[in-house]
Amino acid sequence: MKWNAPPDRREITLLLFSLAVFTISYNLDNSIRLLGLDPVATQGAVLNRLGLGGKAPGWRDALETDMPVAGDGAERTQLKGSGRHGAIWKGKADIVHKPIDASEGKTVGEAIKWWRDGIPQTTLMKHAPGYTVLDNVFLFNKTVYIVTDKPESLPPLSSIVATTVPGLNTWQIISTGEAMETIGSYGGVVGGVTWMSADISPQNSTLFALWRTYSSLDTSIDAQGRTTLSPPRRIFFPHTRVFSDPRPPFSKHWIRRVRADVGFHPWLAKAAFPHLTSLFMEDWEDYHLMEVPFLMERIVVADTRAAAKSIHLGQPPFSPPFELDVSEHWWEPIRRTLTSYLDIDEASSKKVITYLHRQGEGSGPTLEDANHEALVNALKKMETDFGYEVNVLSNSQSEWHVKMTAITRSSIVVGVHGGHLFDAVFMKPTPQTTLMELFPTDTFARDNELAIHSLGMHYIAWWDNQKFTSDDLPAVATSGNQVVKVNPDAIVQSIHETLSPIV
Repeated sequence: MKWNAPPDRREITLLLFSLAVFTISYNLDNSIRLLGLDPVATQGAVLNRLGLGGKAPGWRDALETDMPVAGDGAERTQLKGSGRHGAIWKGKADIVHKPIDASEGKTVGEAIKWWRDGIPQTTLMKHAPGYTVLDNVFLFNKTVYIVTDKPESLPPLSSIVATTVPGLNTWQIISTGEAMETIGSYGGVVGGVTWMSADISPQNSTLFALWRTYSSLDTSIDAQGRTTLSPPRRIFFPHTRVFSDPRPPFSKHWIRRVRADVGFHPWLAKAAFPHLTSLFMEDWEDYHLMEVPFLMERIVVADTRAAAKSIHLGQPPFSPPFELDVSEHWWEPIRRTLTSYLDIDEASSKKVITYLHRQGEGSGPTLEDANHEALVNALKKMETDFGYEVNVLSNSQSEWHVKMTAITRSSIVVGVHGGHLFDAVFMKPTPQTTLMELFPTDTFARDNELAIHSLGMHYIAWWDNQKFTSDDLPAVATSGNQVVKVNPDAIVQSIHETLSPIV
């Protein structure tokens, strides 16, 4: 047969077979997908072992070395860096063989620490009355021990924690010699950063004030929220049980229990402090009843009863840590963590107004129904006239995700006086960001004003037609009046003036 003769059937078959093998091998991921398998999960494991499939290293682009480290599979079709799951794509070189807890450099085998005759002494890192950061504190036999040979270097114990209960939360300062006799030469380790709220009554400011205290250890937090601080791992509520209702009989174990009120929504802690675990009286008792002491590497303590001894009349009980030196961006790591969880587009220039009302709750300050409807209508008219986005939400009936998404996107939050407005601390600080709190006449409290002012945002209080700013606030006062009266036109005008461009 001549070399230029037409190919016969055998040669055509070989050519087609070769092309098929080449196509399948070179496009292995697509071939596996056609078989109904997940190419990301399989990674061509079997064929790669046989030397088939996969591209040579020199042929790969940068994105081919990235892989998802979490999710349900939907994120694999998502653009890198976009959407709620944008941050879960990481280069293989960044995650392969990475220790589970690289920041601590510890392993699961390091459960016991031996100090023998060199017991660690407690170090005071930061302190304001009622708010303290301590390193090396011991839990043992129903007592919290501060170990030091220089007790004069510490503030009075009553300034650290005043809410103590014998047999449950007793604190004591002892020397190293006394510690060796009482505590011994070894113990367990409660690693990382621990928070503790010593309050018996729940406080909605707990997380806010604890982070303010802890953030004083890093005065270089920048506008992007970057910090050198390790995330807190746990928060103790030693005076609060897990559930607030009576325990049902075991035969009715399916009855849903009522969780204790700790002052903030349980989802808030999980979204804004994703590394934080809540521990209660039962957990606190467990540590004290075990047969070995536990060394807490770092603890941040909040006790408003101890703080109350140092504040002036009318000051909020969480005021002391706001005297500590911090970065002007101290809250940004937490605020940005929450906005990331909620998938908020912070580049948006849309002006958002949120009216957070308490109509129908049956207790606490509230507007008369007619006044409430007039304010809603005035805000909706402003939305039509000026193109603002207006959200009208119920504090008790709106879903948490809906409410927090609206607040974090808001330029203005308006609402009747109450602790529910404390969530306004998650608004993005801008020259226009403002909280407007509506009070019953002759009633005023500074809790929300202090929090908002500490973040560089604006605050306005209202008594009917009378408007107060942070420069001319009324005296702190309480009254039995629970009815809030407002002038909707005055509020709308003030909102528009606040949001109008500064000429």
